[in-house]
Parts: sequence; structure tokens; C-alpha cells
Amino acid sequence: MGVFLDSPWTGQNFSPPTPVDIATIEAAIVAQLESYLGAALGTQMIEVTHFPDKPEAYEMRHRIGVAMVIYMGGDYGEILDIGHVAQERTLEFAVGIRIRDLGWAFGGPPSGTSPGAYQILEAVRTALMGFQPNTGCTPMKAVRERFVDRDRQGGVWVYEIIFSTRTVVVENYQPPSYPLFIKGTAMEEGGVTPVQVGVALMTFSGTPGVITLPYQNLQGVVVKSADLLTTYVAGVDYTVDNVNGVVTRLATGSIPAGATVAVSYAYADVENALASGGAAPLAPNN
Repeated sequence: MGVFLDSPWTGQNFSPPTPVDIATIEAAIVAQLESYLGAALGTQMIEVTHFPDKPEAYEMRHRIGVAMVIYMGGDYGEILDIGHVAQERTLEFAVGIRIRDLGWAFGGPPSGTSPGAYQILEAVRTALMGFQPNTGCTPMKAVRERFVDRDRQGGVWVYEIIFSTRTVVVENYQPPSYPLFIKGTAMEEGGVTPVQVGVALMTFSGTPGVITLPYQNLQGVVVKSADLLTTYVAGVDYTVDNVNGVVTRLATGSIPAGATVAVSYAYADVENALASGGAAPLAPNN
């Protein structure tokens, strides 16, 4: 079944060229977490940030905890197009959670007035599951979550929850170095009804000598001396370019240089197709 657009699609340019790059997606995830957790936690909002460049030097100062977003890696699928390189790309992002309270008192009910690690994990999952970080991506899905560590010195619980989204990547297209179609010639071949041209006197010009006939797509070319007494032999005395309608004298043949000869032939139809693309064939305006 065909697809019809409401109006012609002229394409779309992106700046940067890849609007679904890693940094763009990660920034959207951070913004989503800040917005959702801010509304869900209110005054108990935790810090939300990108994973630090130097994690060994990072010191958590927030009274409750922090959620850090980092790109974990991706996988590429099979090529989707035989003419260009286009692949599905699956990207994984992790949200590392460092929370001071786990959420349970020893042997009893949930403890403290601050949200614990369990509550934050569920809030992060709700914020990102189904979230579409870019129109070029699929909605995110949860992949896995796990307990990472208990930092006794810092007094925090460390958890990690991972999400994935899918997009498509394509090769950096390079325009071809040859011009676009500007002219084509179609010559009748099968079932030809040729038009016979009577004998005409014509003179070879230049070196070795050329006669350009007024028609193309020739057949049955005969060249004789001006008095019609001598019939010259093709391939010995002259050659014929039937496509372009050119007779060329051979210097090794018996036709004198600059001779006037009698030429008869037949021709078939020739159609020329032109593309009015202007003076720049690589940037046509047709």
C-alpha cells in the first residue's frame, strides 16, 4: 500500500548533524529526572547531575543523596539499507544513586523522614520508563537494577538502574562527484522505419578529413566519387560514426585529401531529453 503525504517533503537539516548524539540524550535524561523528582519529592528533592569526570575526587554534600547519569555503551544492528550504511543503535544509560538512608530501620518499619534508596529507585524508574529523550529515539525501557556498594566511610548506599533507548544511525553522506543528468539521447533501433536521403555531394575538411552529416542514427551509408564511378569501401577508405552522423576519411585509403564525394544514407529517429537545471549541474533548479 502506498503512502501519500499531505504536502511534498523537502527534507530536514539538523544542527548538530546528529541530533540524537550521546550528549543530547544524556542532557534530556538529566532534565527529565530533575523535573519529575522535583515534583515528586518536593523539599526532599535529591541532587541530579551528570557523572563527574573525576569520581574519585567527588564528595557528596547533599543531605539526602544524589542521582548521577552516565552513558554505559551501545550495540549496533545489521545494515538496514543496501545502498547506504544505516543501522539500528541501542544505547544504555545508567543512573547511579547514592543515598544516605536505605529506607528501613533495623528490624522495623521504614526509618527517617528522608526518602531512602528504595523510594528513590522507584521514583527514577517511574520518571524514565517510557520517557522519549528525543523524537529520533524510542521511549526508554528499564533494563536492570542492582545494589553496588555500601560506602561505610561516606555513610551512603549505592545503587544503579540502567535504561536503554533505540535510534538509527546513518553514514555521513558525501554527494557524488559527477554531475546530475542534464541531457540524454534516445535512438530508435528495433522496428525502424528509416528515412532515405538522396545522393549529395560533400567535401572532407580538416585532417585526415571529416564530413558531418545533418542527421544522426545512420544506416546504409554509401560513399562514392563525385562522378559516381568509384565506390569507396568502409573500413578501408573511410569510417562511419553512425550514432553521431560523422564520416571520417582514412589517410591510408584511396580517397584524396579534401575530396568531394557523393554520399547517400538513411537515418532513424533521434529524441533528445534535456533537464533545464541551470548553469550548475550539481545544483539544478529544475
